Amino acid sequence: MKKINIKNIKKRHIGLILIIFISALLLSSFVTVALKDSVNNAVWVQGKNMNDVDLDNLSKNGVQNIFIHSSAVDIFGEKNVSSWAKKANANGIKVHIWVQCFYNGTWVNPIDTNKKDFNYDYFNAKIDQINKFAQIPGISGIQLDYIRYPGNAYEYNYPNGITSTNAVSKFVSMVSDSLKNKDVTLSATVMPEREDERYYGQDVRTLSQYVDVIIPMAYSGNYNQNSTWIKETASYFKSLAWWSKVTMGIQVYVSDDNETSLPVDTIKENSKAALEGGADGVALFNWELMKNWFNLNEIEQ
Repeated sequence: MKKINIKNIKKRHIGLILIIFISALLLSSFVTVALKDSVNNAVWVQGKNMNDVDLDNLSKNGVQNIFIHSSAVDIFGEKNVSSWAKKANANGIKVHIWVQCFYNGTWVNPIDTNKKDFNYDYFNAKIDQINKFAQIPGISGIQLDYIRYPGNAYEYNYPNGITSTNAVSKFVSMVSDSLKNKDVTLSATVMPEREDERYYGQDVRTLSQYVDVIIPMAYSGNYNQNSTWIKETASYFKSLAWWSKVTMGIQVYVSDDNETSLPVDTIKENSKAALEGGADGVALFNWELMKNWFNLNEIEQ
């Protein structure tokens, strides 16, 4: 009688269990992402310029989402923002309130360095504000911006688990929890760099659990890069964001040091590169510097 090798059987069982576990994880990720909202063909608009936007023109050019800066609420009031959002909705455009989280003229540390704890007082105040925005009739989403440190996140890591990365993730998770019963899309911008955790406190894989869409700000001019870099950056962040969609932020001007509008063909090329890299959509930064529009549907794969 052939002798049974128990060790080999155990190894095969362990291997089978690992395969099942990995398959289940991948299936779970696929289902989770499939169920999350998308943000395709978007554009950022400064709040003060709300009433200057030609909604009909944007709709004709394939714009499906507008990120309107929250200052619009301060300037025009909730009722007027709601009325404008409904006009956008009638043109087939969803409106998201664009919220600056840890920077609005000055930086706010997500960690209370005196208590060496998360900055819950600030978190709660900002989340209250976000929830008020989400309740404005006609608003379809919240776009979180500046959920980061200015480049010094590595300075704030305490041995009790209160770290810069955990602080940023905690805030986003709290925002997500507060919106879970509201019919809004939650998106978050992240820096387009590979050391986001060290410098900015942005753990993209963790953040992707809490938001519908991760938006890497692939502003190529600021990094002196081209469409190849945008494609590679899209591919990289798509591999990180296991639990969310990825929309690439595309710069429509030369750089922050030179706000000359880019030629339409360059914007098209950069947008197409983002989609070729695996991005689910693109968002143009910003409306004010987009001088010559084209149909964004032309760049869809």
